[in-house]
Order: sequence, then structure tokens, then C-alpha cells
Amino acid sequence: MYNRKNWIAVIIVLLGLGIFIPVAQAQRQEHELNFCFVQIANVVHSSPEVTILGFDGKGIIQSTHSNKLFDNFTFHFVGTAKVVDGKMSGHSLSKNMGPDGDFIVWEIFSDSVSGFTAKPIYGTGKWKGIKGESKGKVITAGKPIVQGTSQLCQKWVGWTEVP
Repeated sequence: MYNRKNWIAVIIVLLGLGIFIPVAQAQRQEHELNFCFVQIANVVHSSPEVTILGFDGKGIIQSTHSNKLFDNFTFHFVGTAKVVDGKMSGHSLSKNMGPDGDFIVWEIFSDSVSGFTAKPIYGTGKWKGIKGESKGKVITAGKPIVQGTSQLCQKWVGWTEVP
């Protein structure tokens, strides 16, 4: 009987101490970013009714948020888009790399009504297990310096969590 009471006391103490063990929680961080880049389009088909194209681009990110999350990241993206009866939709993937070499792969969906929506699908180093969402829109575009290219900047606002 004495052993049983000791075990019960030990279990109660261990359970009581268990509530003080810190549990790792993901920290949600907001971001507000400017993406400026050049992209090259490869038109597969173009007619008044339907345009189909692929694109490839590279650029740099400037954080406009006080936390400077993703500031000075560089990125490379590839994707496809179609315009049917004046309405655009597209899908792309972007590898965004930080100054330390860790990177995040984002999947991006776009259409002429909603703009751009991106979600992280993979991360390395401190970005492993990243979750989040970002919404974007074009804020400026320049006259193409070389035919078949576009130079533009987009504004992205969203959040991420890393475990």
C-alpha cells in the first residue's frame, strides 16, 4: 500500500510539473513587401479570343513592414497564364531566397478579378514547415526596354507562421 501511495504522489507531481514545460508554438508574422522584377514571356498562342503564354522572371524583394521580414530576398519564378475573352488566369511557382541562402517555394494563383494569391509549399532551414498566405497586386509597370520583356513591381501583404 505504501508503494502505491508513493507512485500516485510521484505521478501527480510529474503531471503538475508537465504544465510548466514550454510548448513550441508557431509565431505569426505579418509582412508587407514590394517585389520588383523583369519577366520574359513566351507566347504560345495569341488571338482576339484566347492568349496562352509562359513566363519566367527574376527580381528582388523590399520589405516595407517594420519587422523587415523577407527584406533583400531574391526570387525566380516560372508560370503560365491564359486570357480568354479578356479575363486572365494564371499559375506560377516562385523560389524566394534569403541573404543566408535559406529559401521558400511559393505557389501563386492569379486572375483578373482577385489579383494574386500565394501560399508557401516548401521551405529550408529556418523556413522549414512554413505556412501562410499573401495577396498581391501590380503597383507599377514600365515601358519594356527589350521586346518580349516586362519590368514591374507588385505589392504583397500577408502573414506567415514557422513552427
